[in-house]
Amino acid sequence: MKFVLNIFIVALLFASCSGNAEKKIIQASDSTKSCSAKPIKDPNNPKPMALMMRHMADNADSMKAELLRGENPDSVAFPFVRFYLVEPTDPSVLEPKFFENARLFQQAYNDFFRQKDHKKENFNAVIGKCINCHESYCNGPLKRIRKIVIDI
Repeated sequence: MKFVLNIFIVALLFASCSGNAEKKIIQASDSTKSCSAKPIKDPNNPKPMALMMRHMADNADSMKAELLRGENPDSVAFPFVRFYLVEPTDPSVLEPKFFENARLFQQAYNDFFRQKDHKKENFNAVIGKCINCHESYCNGPLKRIRKIVIDI
Protein backbone atom coordinates (compact mmCIF):
# COMPACT_ATOMS: atom_id res chain seq x y z
CA MET A 1 0.00 0.00 0.00
CA LYS A 2 2.84 2.42 0.89
CA PHE A 3 4.52 1.64 -2.42
CA VAL A 4 1.41 2.43 -4.45
CA LEU A 5 0.83 5.65 -2.49
CA ASN A 6 4.45 6.74 -2.96
CA ILE A 7 4.29 6.04 -6.71
CA PHE A 8 1.02 7.97 -6.98
CA ILE A 9 2.44 10.99 -5.14
CA VAL A 10 5.62 11.03 -7.22
CA ALA A 11 3.61 10.69 -10.44
CA LEU A 12 1.33 13.52 -9.35
CA LEU A 13 4.32 15.73 -8.59
CA PHE A 14 5.91 15.02 -11.95
CA ALA A 15 2.62 15.71 -13.71
CA SER A 16 2.41 19.10 -12.04
CA CYS A 17 5.75 20.14 -13.52
CA SER A 18 5.72 22.05 -16.75
CA GLY A 19 7.35 20.64 -19.84
CA ASN A 20 9.84 23.49 -19.69
CA ALA A 21 11.33 22.44 -16.32
CA GLU A 22 14.56 21.16 -17.90
CA LYS A 23 14.94 24.38 -19.88
CA LYS A 24 14.42 26.43 -16.70
CA ILE A 25 17.03 24.35 -14.88
CA ILE A 26 19.59 24.89 -17.63
CA GLN A 27 18.86 28.62 -17.83
CA ALA A 28 19.07 29.04 -14.07
CA SER A 29 22.23 27.02 -13.58
CA ASP A 30 24.48 30.06 -14.12
CA SER A 31 22.97 32.03 -11.27
CA THR A 32 24.89 32.40 -8.02
CA LYS A 33 22.22 33.50 -5.53
CA SER A 34 20.88 31.19 -2.84
CA CYS A 35 17.46 31.27 -1.27
CA SER A 36 19.05 31.90 2.12
CA ALA A 37 20.13 35.34 0.86
CA LYS A 38 16.59 36.23 -0.24
CA PRO A 39 13.95 34.00 1.35
CA ILE A 40 11.08 33.13 -0.92
CA LYS A 41 7.90 32.08 0.82
CA ASP A 42 5.24 30.51 -1.31
CA PRO A 43 2.92 28.56 1.02
CA ASN A 44 -0.09 28.78 -1.29
CA ASN A 45 1.59 27.68 -4.48
CA PRO A 46 4.68 25.60 -3.68
CA LYS A 47 6.97 24.66 -6.54
CA PRO A 48 7.54 21.01 -7.50
CA MET A 49 10.92 20.78 -5.75
CA ALA A 50 9.42 22.01 -2.47
CA LEU A 51 6.60 19.46 -2.77
CA MET A 52 9.06 16.66 -3.50
CA MET A 53 11.26 17.63 -0.56
CA ARG A 54 8.24 17.64 1.75
CA HIS A 55 7.46 14.14 0.50
CA MET A 56 11.08 13.13 1.11
CA ALA A 57 10.87 14.50 4.68
CA ASP A 58 7.69 12.49 5.28
CA ASN A 59 9.48 9.39 3.96
CA ALA A 60 12.45 10.08 6.21
CA ASP A 61 10.11 10.34 9.22
CA SER A 62 8.58 6.98 8.27
CA MET A 63 12.01 5.41 7.75
CA LYS A 64 13.13 6.70 11.14
CA ALA A 65 10.05 5.19 12.79
CA GLU A 66 10.76 1.83 11.14
CA LEU A 67 14.38 1.91 12.29
CA LEU A 68 13.36 2.76 15.85
CA ARG A 69 10.99 -0.23 15.81
CA GLY A 70 13.90 -2.45 14.75
CA GLU A 71 12.61 -2.83 11.20
CA ASN A 72 14.63 -2.43 8.03
CA PRO A 73 13.28 0.20 5.58
CA ASP A 74 12.91 -1.06 2.04
CA SER A 75 14.06 0.81 -1.08
CA VAL A 76 10.89 -0.25 -2.89
CA ALA A 77 8.72 1.43 -0.26
CA PHE A 78 11.02 4.46 -0.19
CA PRO A 79 12.35 5.00 -3.73
CA PHE A 80 14.84 7.76 -4.39
CA VAL A 81 13.11 10.97 -5.48
CA ARG A 82 14.98 12.91 -8.18
CA PHE A 83 14.08 16.28 -6.68
CA TYR A 84 16.91 18.05 -8.49
CA LEU A 85 15.21 17.66 -11.88
CA VAL A 86 12.17 19.82 -11.15
CA GLU A 87 11.48 23.53 -10.71
CA PRO A 88 12.68 24.95 -7.38
CA THR A 89 11.15 27.86 -5.49
CA ASP A 90 14.29 29.86 -6.17
CA PRO A 91 15.89 28.93 -9.53
CA SER A 92 19.16 30.62 -8.55
CA VAL A 93 20.03 27.58 -6.41
CA LEU A 94 20.57 25.52 -9.55
CA GLU A 95 24.32 25.87 -9.63
CA PRO A 96 27.11 23.26 -9.65
CA LYS A 97 27.38 23.15 -5.84
CA PHE A 98 23.67 22.31 -5.55
CA PHE A 99 23.96 19.45 -8.03
CA GLU A 100 27.08 18.14 -6.26
CA ASN A 101 25.15 18.15 -2.97
CA ALA A 102 22.32 16.27 -4.71
CA ARG A 103 24.80 13.68 -6.02
CA LEU A 104 26.28 13.18 -2.55
CA PHE A 105 22.80 12.84 -1.07
CA GLN A 106 21.85 10.22 -3.67
CA GLN A 107 25.06 8.29 -2.98
CA ALA A 108 24.39 8.28 0.79
CA TYR A 109 20.76 7.26 0.14
CA ASN A 110 21.82 4.35 -2.05
CA ASP A 111 24.50 3.30 0.46
CA PHE A 112 21.90 3.27 3.23
CA PHE A 113 19.86 0.63 1.40
CA ARG A 114 22.89 -1.39 0.20
CA GLN A 115 24.61 -1.71 3.55
CA LYS A 116 23.17 -4.21 6.01
CA ASP A 117 24.92 -3.03 9.18
CA HIS A 118 24.86 0.26 11.09
CA LYS A 119 21.49 1.27 9.65
CA LYS A 120 20.88 4.09 12.12
CA GLU A 121 24.31 5.60 11.51
CA ASN A 122 23.86 5.32 7.75
CA PHE A 123 20.40 6.87 8.01
CA ASN A 124 21.90 9.78 9.94
CA ALA A 125 24.51 10.14 7.17
CA VAL A 126 21.67 10.57 4.67
CA ILE A 127 19.99 13.19 6.83
CA GLY A 128 23.39 14.84 7.29
CA LYS A 129 23.56 15.35 3.51
CA CYS A 130 20.21 17.13 3.68
CA ILE A 131 21.50 19.35 6.48
CA ASN A 132 24.74 20.13 4.61
CA CYS A 133 22.86 21.27 1.53
CA HIS A 134 20.19 23.20 3.40
CA GLU A 135 22.86 25.11 5.30
CA SER A 136 23.83 26.60 1.92
CA TYR A 137 20.41 26.68 0.24
CA CYS A 138 16.97 27.26 1.74
CA ASN A 139 17.76 27.00 5.43
CA GLY A 140 14.10 27.35 6.44
CA PRO A 141 13.47 23.60 6.79
CA LEU A 142 16.63 22.94 8.84
CA LYS A 143 14.73 22.78 12.14
CA ARG A 144 12.46 20.03 10.78
CA ILE A 145 15.34 18.16 9.13
CA ARG A 146 17.43 18.13 12.32
CA LYS A 147 14.52 16.51 14.18
CA ILE A 148 14.74 13.52 11.83
CA VAL A 149 18.22 12.56 13.05
CA ILE A 150 18.22 9.45 15.26
CA ASP A 151 19.89 9.81 18.65
CA ILE A 152 22.42 7.00 18.92
